[in-house]
Amino acid sequence: MKFVKNLFKWLFIIAIILIAGYYMVKYLVPSVGKAPKQAKMEQSPYYQNGKFQNVVETKSADFSQMPGIIKEYINRKAESAPSSDYVFQETNSELLSKDTSNTIHYNWLGHAAILMEKKGKYILLDPMLGKRASPFSFMGPKRYSAPPISAEDLPELEAVIYSHDHYDHLDYETIVKLTEKTKYFYVPLGVAASLESWGIPKEKIKEFSWWDQAQQDHEITITATPARHFSGRLFSQNNTFWASWVIQWDNEKVYFGGDTGIFDGFAEIDQKLGPFDMALLPIGAYNEAWHDIHMDPKEAVEAYHQLRTEKFFPIHWGTFDLALHSWYEPIQQLVEMSQNDQLPLITLPQGEWFSKNDHSENYYWWKKYSNTLNQ
Repeated sequence: MKFVKNLFKWLFIIAIILIAGYYMVKYLVPSVGKAPKQAKMEQSPYYQNGKFQNVVETKSADFSQMPGIIKEYINRKAESAPSSDYVFQETNSELLSKDTSNTIHYNWLGHAAILMEKKGKYILLDPMLGKRASPFSFMGPKRYSAPPISAEDLPELEAVIYSHDHYDHLDYETIVKLTEKTKYFYVPLGVAASLESWGIPKEKIKEFSWWDQAQQDHEITITATPARHFSGRLFSQNNTFWASWVIQWDNEKVYFGGDTGIFDGFAEIDQKLGPFDMALLPIGAYNEAWHDIHMDPKEAVEAYHQLRTEKFFPIHWGTFDLALHSWYEPIQQLVEMSQNDQLPLITLPQGEWFSKNDHSENYYWWKKYSNTLNQ
């Protein structure tokens, strides 16, 4: 009887500690974010049974697969990170501020983050410039190297556009530094609640469902388009929506994939809004366990063909260790495929400006940072 009493005592203490820890993290760690009001989300046709849904059946890794995935990580032999000299030139945000050409210039800031510039105006996509893709500063996937520009050094921004609410895309430390210098934040349904809790004025936030559209300054049209993915922070899953985006800037059209699995929606996007001058397509962080929600290089090529785009720049690789493949595998495979398929691929390192008029020689710049490829 004494043993049973002591057992219940310790179980009670553990339960109290867990509950206290939950509420401490939820209310004292701002990066956890805030849940949206369910009544508003229920108005969306994509919101069912308390969660946002994809339009096609979509599976992601579940708890039953965790033991196998953990075992794979333990036995992993792939090169998980580049060498320590994986450092990029600093982006000069003023370099093109006096540019008068009628062309969008792009700069890859790592992962899915892209800085767009045209005639001295700037738009920023999925700016994750923090050290870790995590709610905590001391744990979680760590960035391989510093971004080519800090949030503090970025110029004034016409718009910041987010594809979805995941730590490797929507970063608290980055966004709070962009509040004062950004005109508008464009986010999928439900994400506004977190932004408002982080101090971003409500009037600066534009919250979209798929196919919602807004015009800014008579020269920029921004449209939320379908994606096949999911969302979630520490204590929530799929209570906010996800999207890809189409940005039309004067006569130039850009497709931004953000983070998505392969699906027939690319053809629909092209039919309604294409063709495109540039496609920014994710190619990394794939695995068979979550195949439906992340494209691999072969699927990214398939998406490229559906979109009918003039140029293709790969994103979502080479910044964080988020899957079991080597850090360089996505780009290595993509370039090899592009040579067979004659893809109009641009493969520049982080921190370098490019436009649709530039041509990439597909030089393997990442090879020098790999111990495996240099053998």
